[in-house]
Amino acid sequence: MTYRLDPATPMSEALRRVAFGELEIAHAALASPPELHSGVHSARKCLKRLRSLLLLIRPGIPEPVFASLFERLTTVSRGLAPARDAQALMDAVNKLERDTPSGPGDGTIQSLRGWLMKRRQAAEHNLERSTASDAKRALLEIRPAIAGLAVYPDDFTPLEEGLRGCYRATRKFFRQAYTSDSSEEMHDWRKGVQHHWRQMQLLAPCWPSELNARVEAARALSQILGDDHDLFQLSRLMATPTMTFGTQGETAAFLKRCRKRQKALRKEARVKGERLFVEKAGPFAERIDAYWRIAAGGAGEPVVKVRKDEARMDEARQDNVVAFGEKRTPRAG
Repeated sequence: MTYRLDPATPMSEALRRVAFGELEIAHAALASPPELHSGVHSARKCLKRLRSLLLLIRPGIPEPVFASLFERLTTVSRGLAPARDAQALMDAVNKLERDTPSGPGDGTIQSLRGWLMKRRQAAEHNLERSTASDAKRALLEIRPAIAGLAVYPDDFTPLEEGLRGCYRATRKFFRQAYTSDSSEEMHDWRKGVQHHWRQMQLLAPCWPSELNARVEAARALSQILGDDHDLFQLSRLMATPTMTFGTQGETAAFLKRCRKRQKALRKEARVKGERLFVEKAGPFAERIDAYWRIAAGGAGEPVVKVRKDEARMDEARQDNVVAFGEKRTPRAG
């Protein structure tokens, strides 16, 4: 797993190594036509991890640099979204059918599944025609900016500040989600949980036994919130006046089925969220900061093992170029 920051490595160097690793994985995933659908999923996960990293280091880099990189990564991910979203909704239909009793809305489910299948096929056609190649080109164009990425000061200080801000925002989204009972607020909380999960992955080497447990807890919570969001999307699609997947009674039964399942998911998510985010932002960030400084001070060798191919990439960068597939791009000053 390359998505780990090494306490024994200068912070800016460690950040660039992680970022380059994610770009390599994303580009390779999109360059494999037989596995293009799963490749899109892998590439989008890489882009999400990169955005979580940027949010973590935001206090240590110029705001224009953050804003530009974050928007460029978001744009690439958004271009890949239709192919993935269609599959996600099909998975949501299958889960709903599996996790809830059958009823009068079953015919609606079959009609909806057929419509989603056609939507996925159209998205895959566009993906094969131009979307994947556009995304690969955009990833190449992002590399020079990553090559010049550096935080100031070059230690954990800006990351501690970024972690505090992200964690505080996620706790706020949590409170708002259960105050308003709004699906949009729940989605904001979900995005915060996803960032927390990935930031804990980045920082896990400073105390693996504790932070890996947080990674798994946040990942599980994110999955529950993701299922809730998919059901919201299905309900909104089903309730669209111009869309017809069954009789009025069948549609009402399907929407009731979605609401019942969402209620159970949100109840489970609330319990997990209260445990995961019980600590206030200040003490939490200070504790992780202490873990990191202890690990950095006592690390005689790199904590994160570097594969041989990554070591060769690092050697190649010493001549002031960045290897990327068949291209070599001058390093930014």
